[in-house]
Amino acid sequence: MERFLSQCANYIYQKHSNELNELCLVFPNRRSGAFFTQYMQDVIKRPVVGPKTTTVNELISSYSDLHKGEKLQLISILYDVFRKHTKTTETFDEFYFWGEILLADFNDIDRYLVNAKDVFTNISDLKEIESIFDYLTPEQKKALEQFWGSMAVVDKKGFQEKYTFIWDKLFPVYVDFKKELQKDDLAFPGMVDRTVVENLDSAELEFKYKKYYIIGLNALNTCEKKFFTHLVNLGKAEFLWDFDKSYLEDTQNEAGYFLRTNLVEFPPPDDFELNTEIFSQRKNIKLVAVSSVYGQSQQISNFLTETRLDYKEKFDNTAVVLADESLLFSAMGAIPENIGTVNVTMGYSVRNSVIHGFLMLLVTLLKNKRKEGSGFVAYHRYVTDVLNHQLLGDSESEKSKAFVAELKRTNSITVDLSKIDFAPLYKQIFVLPEKVEEYSHYFLKVLGMLHQQFKTSEVNNAMLLEIIYSIYQAVEKLGIVVKGVIDSQKREINEAVYFRLFSQYLGQVSVAFEGEPLSGLQVMGILETRCLDFENLIVLGLNENKWPRKFTAPSFIPFNIRKGFGLPGIDEQDAMYGYYFYRLIQRAKNITATYSVVKEGIGTGELSRYGYQLQYDSIHKPEMKNLDFVFANDPVQSIEIKSSKDVVQKLLENNSEEHPLSPSSINTYLHCTLKFYFRYVVNLPEPDEVKEEIDGVVFGNIFHDTLEELYKPFVGKVVNKTDLENMLKDRVRLENEITKQIAIHYLKKKKPIKGPVKLQGKTLLIFENAITYLKQLLRVDLAIAPFSVISLEEKYKRWIELELNGAKTNLCIGGKIDRVDKVDGQLRVLDYKTGNVESLGFSKIEDLFDAEIKKPKKEILQALIYSWGLSENISNEAIQPAIYSLRSLFSESFSPNVKLNKNDVLFEDLKEDFEINLKQLVTEIYSERNTFKQTEHIEKCQYCPYSGICRRF
Repeated sequence: MERFLSQCANYIYQKHSNELNELCLVFPNRRSGAFFTQYMQDVIKRPVVGPKTTTVNELISSYSDLHKGEKLQLISILYDVFRKHTKTTETFDEFYFWGEILLADFNDIDRYLVNAKDVFTNISDLKEIESIFDYLTPEQKKALEQFWGSMAVVDKKGFQEKYTFIWDKLFPVYVDFKKELQKDDLAFPGMVDRTVVENLDSAELEFKYKKYYIIGLNALNTCEKKFFTHLVNLGKAEFLWDFDKSYLEDTQNEAGYFLRTNLVEFPPPDDFELNTEIFSQRKNIKLVAVSSVYGQSQQISNFLTETRLDYKEKFDNTAVVLADESLLFSAMGAIPENIGTVNVTMGYSVRNSVIHGFLMLLVTLLKNKRKEGSGFVAYHRYVTDVLNHQLLGDSESEKSKAFVAELKRTNSITVDLSKIDFAPLYKQIFVLPEKVEEYSHYFLKVLGMLHQQFKTSEVNNAMLLEIIYSIYQAVEKLGIVVKGVIDSQKREINEAVYFRLFSQYLGQVSVAFEGEPLSGLQVMGILETRCLDFENLIVLGLNENKWPRKFTAPSFIPFNIRKGFGLPGIDEQDAMYGYYFYRLIQRAKNITATYSVVKEGIGTGELSRYGYQLQYDSIHKPEMKNLDFVFANDPVQSIEIKSSKDVVQKLLENNSEEHPLSPSSINTYLHCTLKFYFRYVVNLPEPDEVKEEIDGVVFGNIFHDTLEELYKPFVGKVVNKTDLENMLKDRVRLENEITKQIAIHYLKKKKPIKGPVKLQGKTLLIFENAITYLKQLLRVDLAIAPFSVISLEEKYKRWIELELNGAKTNLCIGGKIDRVDKVDGQLRVLDYKTGNVESLGFSKIEDLFDAEIKKPKKEILQALIYSWGLSENISNEAIQPAIYSLRSLFSESFSPNVKLNKNDVLFEDLKEDFEINLKQLVTEIYSERNTFKQTEHIEKCQYCPYSGICRRF
């Protein structure tokens, strides 16, 4: 197979073997120039001075004295000009995004030599199109009519007037902007090109080379065309195009869009022989569907195995082309070690690096910092994300872990950043700058300390150090630009603009891999393939949104206006990528392309249009395959743990008057026996975490302890209506008591509480809810007053004799009863429930002890266990179990009494049956023949602290 650049090298050498140093060769990129040089060396037989190689952009800009300005600098100047002409009240920060769009439009206007005045003219009468734009073609005039016709039917006149006003001002803005730039010898890229081509006839411009060979280009803008035309008129230009008749002569194929014009305007030399029918030769093409984005790389080893007879360790033999450049690392990992030399030509984007990820966490921290006193505080998640990052793993990790653990223990929602000073690196990270102009210096200090840390590490961190260094240079450059704009133009830059620039500067940084560019397997992106030919090709990521790329920059100039004036749009972008694809594969022998069928994010999971074109519109009829991954995914086995003498012994040892079997542990067993095992046998702690909101358990503790403090003076006394009315009136006392309990249970402050307690955010909402519920409960009590308070939060326990494992055993059962009171002579066991209680009624005792029920009545069982425990200590008095469900307190028909078949329960009436069922359940819990297993009702597992063990949620 004869490569295009090899043919060019042979042709040029044959014609200019004695004058190579008088030639200038213009390529699409430097990579193609390097390949050409190698081919030229292969044909040169004696020492010579070689030709000059360059790119088209470098060639044109070399004839200009203007310097390309940094984007921030250009937009800052543009803002002043725009504000002068439009009298806009927008701040620079608000204008910045629009400034980027406007700058891109001006760049296109200059590169395509469009008359800016015509583009920005406000057309009030469609008939004027004929006279004003006489030079336009009929197709261009039609496109303009379509646009202004649509503008004419806009109903909102205000919008149209504002739009046309701004549009009318854009030409003066354009003119003055360029004048301001010229004062400082600055320019944007299009302005540089336009300045050069508009002065081509100047005697000052010297074209010193005898011949300029334009090799392998495709899409030419108007500036390039005019520049090349000038070279043709001087008799100094020759054009070597690369194409195939299959797409050139097919007007429906976008790949030949530009070349159909280029070949007419700039025909190649008659004696340059190019095989233009090579694509018609049958090729070995496979299109492989993969059910994973990164799994596509696994096809590389299959491809290399299939093409092993054609594989040679030459730089132009085999290439891995990444249509999706994020696959670089997975592709590198999938290349077999025995393949020999591998050269990566595209560079590794630092966007995919761990350093970039860490800096983005710092960006989030800076965006969300809040001034408090003399320092900054931040939301705990932003702080712990930084502390837990892998880059800090070797730096005071124990102190960092201890600090995070303390945040969880004290439930700190916001973190005082000044407290993070247990190492120089940590102190540098969390001493945040106040001003935007200081941000670059802050990042540089952090990067410098990271570089020093990894440089002295024993682990080989060469790649990491190179990434840090490359990012450091980009941030340093950004800092200089920002400082220059602030100092010279007195411009204020806000965070939004800075971080937008920060992202753009880092997005342009890539780290080159060490290697020999002209040997071995080549790994490259789409743009690196221009002009290059390979015998074996594997393309990864041939999806519709990856090749062709679907991104088009926003523009003030509507599509039809752009089309009318010959400015590039989505159609031109598609044509470029179409040419890249067909030109790349036209000489290849073995081609495999993979595409992901995963629909994720902006990914469509669809094969690129070029794949379908090969399938349905070519002679090649590619083989369609699927890359299957075999997963031995065994079903999750249910967890069952048999009891034993050791388990029972441990439970018995844990049972005592100080630690009785509680109603909550019994309910846990009925909820899920395995959960009971984890909590009460193995004593697995629940994972500690910062609670951003007060959860049900914490809210319940706050509410219970608040009521205890309010009623504590009345234990053993009668509570009268006057007492309750006074409580309700004393809002300060109620608020102080709830605040104190929040400090104890949520903020984890120790008694006695010192200093004021500050509530903020969602905590304030919970505080207001607690006040509302508390007042309503006092009103409910007011309705039944007077009543006597017998006890508050007092432990009641009772011993029970059981036949356990063939022996008589006594067990203690009991718990803390929220309140025991007497209303109208009736003794009540009263339980407060802050959670949802669906019903206070039940139909039979057995249902309360049935673990198979989907929604057990655990609140009723708990109240009855309390009643059973109290009955041991109270004689000759009936006990009425009652539940204050906070969510039912506001009901007009509210009743706290537990009901059996819709009748109020007196515990004495069901005591015997209840005790029988209780003994049976407790005997089961302590039996050596028992089995602890997962509940059958998976929905119960959703909020279980041990769900990670069971792998159900």
